[in-house]
Amino acid sequence: MDNPLSEIKKHLPFNAAFSLTEIVPITPEAISQLSTEEKSELELCKSLKRKCEFVTSRITLKEIAGRIGIGSDFEILKDELGQPFGKTDGKKFFVSIAHTDHFVFCGLALEYPFGVDLEPVDRTVSAKLKQRITHSKETSILKEISIIRLWTIKEAYIKLRGQGLRMNMNEVQINRESDRIFAEINNDKRAKICSFKLKNNWLAVAYYH
Repeated sequence: MDNPLSEIKKHLPFNAAFSLTEIVPITPEAISQLSTEEKSELELCKSLKRKCEFVTSRITLKEIAGRIGIGSDFEILKDELGQPFGKTDGKKFFVSIAHTDHFVFCGLALEYPFGVDLEPVDRTVSAKLKQRITHSKETSILKEISIIRLWTIKEAYIKLRGQGLRMNMNEVQINRESDRIFAEINNDKRAKICSFKLKNNWLAVAYYH
């Protein structure tokens, strides 16, 4: 697979663009690419690590927007629940962001909500954390999918729902049907997840199916 990001797009029933970017340091040039509101939000970030993640994600999303022909006034805002979204020329765009210590994974779409996540392939998961991740009916799927890959799949689904810390991963049940992976909770809306490996990371994109 030469380009997993292009491969993901082939599996989606809607137009979207993605980028996996190495986290950049805080520099005057980087900050100059932020809007006034984004600069104010940057000041609220409490750690240098969080500041770098914030700046990288905003720059990356603007680069994605430019790549697909969105105007230069494109900016990233947050709704009342703290979920990011893009806006330009009166249009609202769906946005999802994930990061590790070294990378930021971002996606942008106009017509369809989605969620993304990213974790290093070699991240260690303790027994206690594994219990917090896995559903009681996922014994068989864990024979096919690593716990880290499962983590990204569930986190992408939770971001799709916009519930963040308000939902536990072990409430979400993952099923694999042929080469497709699905997630659901309490027979609620079902989501399909695209899952790929890139630069020693597992990437996941979830959307309603």
